[in-house]
Amino acid sequence: MIYRRAFEFARARLSEGRFEHSLSAAEYGHALGRQYGVDPERVYLAGLLHDVARELPAGSLLLYARKQGIILRKEEKTCPLLLHGKVAVSIVQKELGIKDKGVLNAIASHVVGRRRWTKLEQILYIADKVEPTRAYPGAGLVRGLLEEGEFERALLECLRNAIVYAAQSRGWIVDTETVVVFNENAKTQA
Repeated sequence: MIYRRAFEFARARLSEGRFEHSLSAAEYGHALGRQYGVDPERVYLAGLLHDVARELPAGSLLLYARKQGIILRKEEKTCPLLLHGKVAVSIVQKELGIKDKGVLNAIASHVVGRRRWTKLEQILYIADKVEPTRAYPGAGLVRGLLEEGEFERALLECLRNAIVYAAQSRGWIVDTETVVVFNENAKTQA
C-alpha cells in the first residue's frame, strides 16, 4: 500500500522528467539492493521519494528548512538545492507518515553523501547518480563496476564524478561533505 501511495505522491509533486528519473532510480536501486544484500523494497521506496523536494525554488527550500529546524550548513545557504534531500525527508514524514530511519537517512544523504553511511544510503546515492537514464561521461563506468561486483570502487567513482561535475558547473559548489565522504571511502580502497 505504501508503495502505491509513494508512487502517486511522487508523480503528483514532480515534473514528468523528474518523476521518470525517480522511478528509474527506484528500479535500479531495487536491483542493486538485491545484488548487494540490502532490502530492495526499502531502496525502491527511498528511490521513489528521494527527489520530492528537488523542484522547489531555492527560497522555498531555505524557508522550509528553517521552519523545520534544519540547521543549515554554509554550503546549503550558498546553494540551497543541496537541501532538497533533507527537506524531502521532512515532507515524506509529515505527508506520508514514513518512519523507517534507514529510508529517511537514504533520502537525506542522496545529495552529498554522509560519513559512515549505510549500504542502503550508498545504494540510493549511486542509483540516483547512475540510473539508466543518466548518460553523462562516467555513468557507464560506474554501472560497469557495479555489474562486476566492484561496489566500493563504483561508489568511489560515483563520488569522484559528483565532485568533478560540481567543480565544472556554473552555479554549483563542491560540497565539503562530499569531499570528506570521498576521502573516507578512498581510505578504505587504499
